[in-house]
Amino acid sequence: MQEMKLSRTDLAKQSGIHLSEISRILNHKQSLSVCNLDVITLSLGLTEGALYSYFAEECFNVSRYLDKRKSEQFLYNCAVMGFEEQLHSILDAVLEERSKTIRNKNFVHIFAVAEQLFEEGKEEKALPLYEFIIENMPDHFSQEVAISYVRRFYIVRLTEEGQYALGHVLEHIAYMPEEFQELSYLLITATFFIREEWKKTLYYARKLEKIAREGEHYGRALVYQSLALQRLGSSLEEVLALIDRYEQVSDYYAGAAIGNRFCVFLDFGQFEYVDEYLNWLEGRDDMFAGLPRVLEAYVHLHRLEDVERLIYRFQDVIQDWAASIHPYQQQLYLRFRYAYALYHFASK
Repeated sequence: MQEMKLSRTDLAKQSGIHLSEISRILNHKQSLSVCNLDVITLSLGLTEGALYSYFAEECFNVSRYLDKRKSEQFLYNCAVMGFEEQLHSILDAVLEERSKTIRNKNFVHIFAVAEQLFEEGKEEKALPLYEFIIENMPDHFSQEVAISYVRRFYIVRLTEEGQYALGHVLEHIAYMPEEFQELSYLLITATFFIREEWKKTLYYARKLEKIAREGEHYGRALVYQSLALQRLGSSLEEVLALIDRYEQVSDYYAGAAIGNRFCVFLDFGQFEYVDEYLNWLEGRDDMFAGLPRVLEAYVHLHRLEDVERLIYRFQDVIQDWAASIHPYQQQLYLRFRYAYALYHFASK
């Protein structure tokens, strides 16, 4: 302010903060909030976050506890805006605290910020905070640490670190609230399904069924069991029995059961259901997922013109599959290539 020759009145006018509040802040009679800091920074013509390096100490009270309101907003802003140095100034200060009670309390605030970021879809911004909690929280078997393992697994599950993260989730699953145990088993089951490890998919789907007992996760458990059993060579009757069970879970699963029955019939060689299946798929958001199966059925029925018609109709979708790095779309493309190879063989 002195360098810019600004008075308190000038600052109040430029920032929109009342003069009396400016005076209380500058006279150390009122603490400075992150919101006011951001407003003052902009009113001084500085870049956003330019004064953050001076704010870290403001986040702690006299007892060295993190102030909930200040610290959580400050940590959140630093994470979102990529101010790693300022973020670590807080985290380093938390680690320097010798009192286990104070440290645990401070970690709870850091965990709250990580959860906020995660819930807002900013998983990559939340990941360093979850890892900080995992590595440093004094009570290593707390719910916060256990949940942090789940969140980290979710974020990295499709990377090379996924298997390592999975092991930690299984170690800590007993210390999680029941809702996170359900979520963990769901993520683990889905991961093994994507990897096409059918025995493990079936094993964890059955664990999920036991803990969920009803609702969305219960339905998912039955779906994964039916898919795994089919790949493991179970009978048509066994698979259909599971479909009958999850059909009763909700309207959503009742609808899914219709399509999945068609899929099972086709996979067991009952190709006469293909046109009914295609009619059911028409207009659905997930229509493309059934395309490779329909193509295979048409080839087996020697309806090669229908194969050509569908390939031409969905050529853009097929190109998207070919370019995708997402495991599920890669699976769809591989299955399409198989159906296309069958078509070429049959056409010759």
